[in-house]
Amino acid sequence: MKKLIIILAIIIIPISGCGYKELNNLSIVTAVAFDKQKENYELSFLIANSPKAQTSSKEGEAKTTVYSSQGKTIAEASKKIEQIVPKQIYLGHINVVIISEDIAKEGFLNIADWLLRNPQTRKKFYLLQAKDEKAKNILKIVSPLESFPSQSIATLIESNSETKSVATNITYSNFISQILEKGYDPALPSITIKGDAKKGSNEKNLETTEPESYLALGPLAIYKKDKLKGFLTEKESWTVNVLKNEAKEINYNVKYQNQDISIETNNLKTKIKIKNEKNIEITVSGKGNIYNINNKINLQNYQEIHKIEKKWNQNLKQDLYNTIKKITKTYQTDIFGFGNLIYKNKPKTWQKIEKNWNNKYLQNINIKIKTNLKIEGTGSLVETIKEAT
Repeated sequence: MKKLIIILAIIIIPISGCGYKELNNLSIVTAVAFDKQKENYELSFLIANSPKAQTSSKEGEAKTTVYSSQGKTIAEASKKIEQIVPKQIYLGHINVVIISEDIAKEGFLNIADWLLRNPQTRKKFYLLQAKDEKAKNILKIVSPLESFPSQSIATLIESNSETKSVATNITYSNFISQILEKGYDPALPSITIKGDAKKGSNEKNLETTEPESYLALGPLAIYKKDKLKGFLTEKESWTVNVLKNEAKEINYNVKYQNQDISIETNNLKTKIKIKNEKNIEITVSGKGNIYNINNKINLQNYQEIHKIEKKWNQNLKQDLYNTIKKITKTYQTDIFGFGNLIYKNKPKTWQKIEKNWNNKYLQNINIKIKTNLKIEGTGSLVETIKEAT
């Protein structure tokens, strides 16, 4: 048994990438940011174990620093950072990469090659679009809830994808595959800073019960191939994720009898069927529970529940139509992969329309949406609080 353990240890240590080196001799990069400064690229590394920490080394506080440098190319900027960091840089533990709006508008593929060719990077890190802020500044925001800003960002993505369905977990590999896929344009979750960015990078932001600034996920960033075209609203973002079958649960408000009724929607499933290059059918099904209601509605009356249910189906269907129209006509992008379905199911047809898909066929496609949403619960109370009093 001991021999087996020793053999496994010999195998595992080299695979780990940095196991054969002393960790004390490495500067471990956990996040990377890409910005533009006039004609130069600006590259920033968030380093987890730097001797010159951005914040103090007290227990519970962040132990990170951000090193930045500029160059005509990303590789040149990286070399300059290596010259000022006292330890050997290690990129094998990157879990977040943030790109600025300037970089994204020029084209993500301009920087993708550096990430792809670096043998240390695992290509499974989260990719995010900076919004209204430099990507570098986002790396500097410290949080009382996480030791490292990169971990705070990763946790934010994971929790929001589970509970709000506005953001989804997009890795570098996912994004590149969508760019290269025929009939498919990508989208990225965006991230921004709420509050004062300078105060948010200060260690005092860790000590206050109400942080001066914090990170927040924003709406989806819409791309055409590898170039940023614009941002959606929060509502449009989760409708996109519904259409892409990536929404796990949403809280939907239905206007009924001049009051807002909240429905917690789950088990959403979306099916897209391509009839031909001019006609697409979309079916959305799901279940929901009424969990917030303020007016006097008899929840024991099936007819009332049916009316709410009907209103819910109508409203969501219209939201889906509006989002598809905006993305296909305003941005002329296909983030839903309609063209990809034609390419896979009707390859001969795709050969004829591929060159004009985004600017002609996509904008004129006929979309038919069916919704099959059912209310299966009305909460634990039969009466509302107003009725009970």
